[in-house]
Amino acid sequence: MPWRRQPVHSAELQAHWNALGQALGRDTPAWRAEGRRLILSWAHWPRAYHDTTHLWACLRHLQAVQDPQPGVLQDPHAVALALWYHDAVYWPWSRHNEQRSADWAVRFLRSQGLPETMVLSVHQHILDTRHNPGTLAGDAQWVVDIDLAILGQSDAVYRQFERNVRREYFFVRWPRYVAGRSAVLRGFLERPRIYGTEWFHERHETQARINLSNALAALQAGKIHA
Repeated sequence: MPWRRQPVHSAELQAHWNALGQALGRDTPAWRAEGRRLILSWAHWPRAYHDTTHLWACLRHLQAVQDPQPGVLQDPHAVALALWYHDAVYWPWSRHNEQRSADWAVRFLRSQGLPETMVLSVHQHILDTRHNPGTLAGDAQWVVDIDLAILGQSDAVYRQFERNVRREYFFVRWPRYVAGRSAVLRGFLERPRIYGTEWFHERHETQARINLSNALAALQAGKIHA
């Protein structure tokens, strides 16, 4: 049976999930149990990047966005829920992770009697983290930019990100990995903008392009971005 790593930030994450339930009027044993299930799922093998550290980083970015500009999000609770569920299901060899994560979210949120408009928003936000090219609006763009915040972090943080992505794709032979990962990096570099919101664009766009270019060069040189 696949192992689970000891979840990192588990206490902080459970507290965040419980507080979210309180804000939604759903602070029940069922709600708290769902938080525990989510945290364990985020720690499931073979995650090395898409793990509880990534989830916690997303939630911290969400807070950083909201603190200086309250009211910037149309439905901050739906955004928070989308971040909690966006990689709840993650198998590197599957193309259905976002769909399955979104379906999980819908099943639970409906069972809690949350408004259908919120449930559908969460579902769509999660599907948007497939990061297909195109323009998004409103909260959807915030969810996507938060998920991509890692691209614009410091050189050291980004290098570790690339190493962790390779660890998740351990089953892919190196030549195929280079081809596939290079295509992903080029895809982001060829976009007019990586970040759709001005907040993320101003803070992270330049560094993201430097990081992506360096990682692409490292792959083309036949090595991991070390």
